[in-house]
Amino acid sequence: MMQSISSSSLVKYKELFESLRNVIDVSEQRVISDEPDVLIVENVNFFTKSYLVSICSYLEAFLQDVALEYSKQISGRVLSARIPHNFIHWRLATKLKNNQLNYDVISLPVAKKDVADEISANPYRTLKLFQLLGVDLSGKDAFESNKDLVCSIVSKRNNIIHHNDAAADVSFGDLKDYINVISHYMVAISEAVDEAIT
Repeated sequence: MMQSISSSSLVKYKELFESLRNVIDVSEQRVISDEPDVLIVENVNFFTKSYLVSICSYLEAFLQDVALEYSKQISGRVLSARIPHNFIHWRLATKLKNNQLNYDVISLPVAKKDVADEISANPYRTLKLFQLLGVDLSGKDAFESNKDLVCSIVSKRNNIIHHNDAAADVSFGDLKDYINVISHYMVAISEAVDEAIT
């Protein structure tokens, strides 16, 4: 059976998160070992901030990949349906002027930039974009139960990037917990997309 687009993205990003978790584990061990690594101990805050930014970057890249591939599938369906351009505009009451009439079939391509301009790791922006794509994320318990924590993780990342927040309240253990939460969150999004495309 062929793997769905969202499932293949899910596998790819879960592997990336697992690699990051391993790096975090090694960093943590280098701090708590009998002979701690001075470089990491003296810069632990820098490392935790970097890992937090990476976590959010991976999440945002996953969301963008899934949304773009789903959009391309929808665009392909529209094109293969061979619906006249003018018919769609007539039924949507866009009031085409004569010079806007087009006798080709409707084509609604989506570029990466279209998705990138709309997507964010922020769950509320994620929810909005997927609503526009016809995917109801709010029906997934793992999305709903994790979106507030994901929102706080993203807010922490934004404070680090835009306000040079010290992020002194984030530990290596917290980062690993964040990866667990985001993994469940990504599964919920992947499932919702797979259900919508069938």
